[in-house]
Amino acid sequence: MSLNLNGVIAALPTPFNESGEIDHDKLRLNLEKWNQTDLLGYLILGSTGEFPHLTTDEKIAVIDTVRNGMSYEKVLLVGTGELSTRQTIEMTRKAHEYGADAAVVITPFYYKKVLHDEHHEAHYRRIADNSPVPVLIYMIPQFAGVTLMPETIASLAEHDNIAGLKESSGDLDSLRDIFRELKTDKFKVMLGGPSIFTEGMEAGAAGSIFAVAAIAPKACVAMDHAHHHRNFEYADDLQKRLSKLARVTAGSGVGHLKAAMDMVGMYGFMARSPLPSPSESESASIDLAIEESGFYEKDENGNWRERDDLIGPVYYD
Repeated sequence: MSLNLNGVIAALPTPFNESGEIDHDKLRLNLEKWNQTDLLGYLILGSTGEFPHLTTDEKIAVIDTVRNGMSYEKVLLVGTGELSTRQTIEMTRKAHEYGADAAVVITPFYYKKVLHDEHHEAHYRRIADNSPVPVLIYMIPQFAGVTLMPETIASLAEHDNIAGLKESSGDLDSLRDIFRELKTDKFKVMLGGPSIFTEGMEAGAAGSIFAVAAIAPKACVAMDHAHHHRNFEYADDLQKRLSKLARVTAGSGVGHLKAAMDMVGMYGFMARSPLPSPSESESASIDLAIEESGFYEKDENGNWRERDDLIGPVYYD
């Protein structure tokens, strides 16, 4: 099953209202803005989407809203990882029913002291065997506390229905180890953060899945565009600026990214408890980071908006 992963995919937050319920109207409004960009697509129900805090019914409702509100040409990746293999297969099938193009499955993280690579490999193979859509492995050890061996990833890469890896550790040495083990070109590695973008792309990554793309989609696309057209100086400049913005908006959780969204004219509001909202001083740091990034300008009403001139010149060999 063909799946285009060559580009920038935004990891989308899940918006809530003052009652703590998912605000589907605000999600649609955010989608209208993201749809106007050259993002390759969206990842929903990932870490940025607060998937551990949502019920199954809420997850299905989010998939339905996004699928019906997104541009038809964009790719929809859906986080379907649950604590058991059986539940993950069920969620993956439901995601397919509601329009997912691929499933992003986090490494099992609860029984980490008794689960080893052979168990993780069996888990992913069973899911891929039973999935109606391509599967991506999702490795984010800073949250899940699990790192798969490069040999395990290379073995899974040979499966016909395992399309790639979302590698969110930010560990460049680990990423290079993975590429040294891979024996197939069909398996696509997606970078999970801008801090190693240039090095990761040179190592062999196909594209990226960034949370910061939710607030700076044009800058993320411009970085990818500049790199592919060998304008490495501009790509490196954008990488440095995006990395700083990403660090500040990551903060202590999704609440910081949502605060940044509010500042740039989108809807973020609050994360679900127990994730915190930024303090007053943290909010000031976020606003300063937005200004210093250079990706935004003030409109006639004094509100931030993303600049339209971020692609920059293109240089070829």
